[in-house]
Amino acid sequence: MNNWKKVIVLSGLCSCALSVNAMASTNLETGSSLAGISVALNNYYAGNTEPEKQLASSYSNIQNKSAQSNTAAGSASGNKASGQSGSASGDAGKAKTAQETASKPKSSAYDNIAVSKINGTVNIRTEANTSSGVTGKINNDCAATILDTVDGEGGKWYKIQSGSVTGYIKADYFVTGQQAESRAKQVGTTYGTIVGTPSLRLRQSPDMEGKTLTLLSEGAHYVVTGEEGDFLKVQVDSDLEGYVFKEYMKTSVEFNKAVSVEEEKAKAAEEAKRKEDAEKALQALEDAKKADAAKKTTAATTKAEKTTEAPATTAPKKEETKGTDAVTTIAANPENGKDSTVAAPTTAKAPETVDSKGPGSPGGTSTEVASATRNAVVAYAKQFLGNPYVYGGTSLTSGADCSGFTQSVFAHFGISTGRSSRDQAARGKSIPVSDAKPGDLLFYASGDYINHVAIYIGGGQVIHASNPTTGICITPANYRTPCKAVTFLD
Repeated sequence: MNNWKKVIVLSGLCSCALSVNAMASTNLETGSSLAGISVALNNYYAGNTEPEKQLASSYSNIQNKSAQSNTAAGSASGNKASGQSGSASGDAGKAKTAQETASKPKSSAYDNIAVSKINGTVNIRTEANTSSGVTGKINNDCAATILDTVDGEGGKWYKIQSGSVTGYIKADYFVTGQQAESRAKQVGTTYGTIVGTPSLRLRQSPDMEGKTLTLLSEGAHYVVTGEEGDFLKVQVDSDLEGYVFKEYMKTSVEFNKAVSVEEEKAKAAEEAKRKEDAEKALQALEDAKKADAAKKTTAATTKAEKTTEAPATTAPKKEETKGTDAVTTIAANPENGKDSTVAAPTTAKAPETVDSKGPGSPGGTSTEVASATRNAVVAYAKQFLGNPYVYGGTSLTSGADCSGFTQSVFAHFGISTGRSSRDQAARGKSIPVSDAKPGDLLFYASGDYINHVAIYIGGGQVIHASNPTTGICITPANYRTPCKAVTFLD
């Protein structure tokens, strides 16, 4: 009966405690307690690659600790009731347990997570020895889950899973525990995707009064670099960072992972195909130019044989100013931004034939040549997808910034665009953004001036050198609001 009384008393105390907590919560702002939980869970999810499993594991640990605590409490109660001798025995047991607990190393949520520490690339094997088959390869700073630890050739090996690859690798190539946790926080990249709204303001400061720098589009991905209150700090391009309201951004943390033999072959095949597509497009362009040249030769011969005068309508006066644009107005900021003007170069009088060249165009603008040129520019640019971003660089393989990328792509076709994005915006022939065709350039502004450029590739997409994290990538054309479009191909 005494035990039942204790249960009843304890139940009453718990009920009172809950009532006090409930009353306290009513004095807070509505939903604040739940909001705090939501923020904590969001932060937790943003910091784990497999949050559901981690949460389940943490919950199990809590249950186990609770059970151990109850057992210890029961033992203590039993010892107290058994008298002086039992109490002494219980104290000795407690001391021993405390000593064992103190000797155990502190556990980490990353105990079964490993981060590779490698110079170059290491093979993942089917067995714990170097003579077994290769299932995949892993580079430095890749994350893996340790499935098992075994004795293998030359010492300890881990059985790991990383990406789609499962296999064995020497333990020497990984750091674990606290070291892995510290390293993972450095090498993991948080990405954010806009959800629940067609567009989202990128603000200069983390508050509702912050200046709108541009509008970001639903479904586009961005690198998240920080968090301040209700806002996430995101890097859109190397030249544009700002804050978005985090309620409309879904985040995830990604790590580099091992690559299977099949994935490596697929990647090589994809790269080979892009190269082949570029070569075919370049050859098609050469064929189109030859065919166009042959037509011109035939037309010139026919014209020479004629004795009649060409119609005066072949050179209408209105064509003399076509293509000239002394000053280009750039709507830099979609909301409350200042319009800036960029002086365009003085262009020569437009030729009086239908074969007039566009700014810097390598050939005539016959339909066949123009179409082949656009296809070739896009196919050539795609070859360098995934290559690094390097500020100030112009190398399509070793690294380029946004305007260095476009400059080098067009230089391959004998077209001079200028070096900076603003130079290119001024030199090209202005066209409406909605009229952009594959091979045309789209420009983006931050505040009052243009600072980013991309190549439109069709299908609502652009290819561009974005930032050090993504390198040369393909994104939606409206991943931020384009403010201007030009062509060098018409």
